[in-house]
Amino acid sequence: MSEQQKYPLMWRILHWLMALMVLTLIPVGLWMTARGEANVWGELTNALYSSHKAIGFAVLLLMVVRIGFKLTLRTPAYPAELPVALQRAAKGLHHLLYVLLIVTPLFGWAGVTAYPALITWGGDLPAMPMVPVNQELAERLFAIHGTLALVLGVLIAGHIAAAIRHILRKDGIFRRML
Repeated sequence: MSEQQKYPLMWRILHWLMALMVLTLIPVGLWMTARGEANVWGELTNALYSSHKAIGFAVLLLMVVRIGFKLTLRTPAYPAELPVALQRAAKGLHHLLYVLLIVTPLFGWAGVTAYPALITWGGDLPAMPMVPVNQELAERLFAIHGTLALVLGVLIAGHIAAAIRHILRKDGIFRRML
């Protein structure tokens, strides 16, 4: 496969790095939430929350880079034999993933600002501008963040299923990002 038929190398690296990060964030988020709801606090719970916040904020920053790539670099064309309906579905799913990979961490960041709980193992996060400290607001923001994360998880599962389908069909789509 020629380089013109693949995504640029930095884009591929960023894709797989972010995939690893998001696939870490979801189970860590579920685990830390379960421990918090069970009132199990301690070093492990604090480490889970700290790492979740730091990785989530990194995903948000990397999405800015990724959008920059999207706006400045050409993406490889889909093979002509791929039905137009599948091409549209893929583009729609990718756009929705991009939106959720921005909006979900924004709600998490707003929630930790409103709580406030900005401490991570990488240092303190900056407070989100114009978000007041308010426990009730924080709880609503965290609820929205959690719902968006679950929707994102379902869409990612669909994305992975589509990738597996392309691998099995050997149609070259998966190799564009490999």
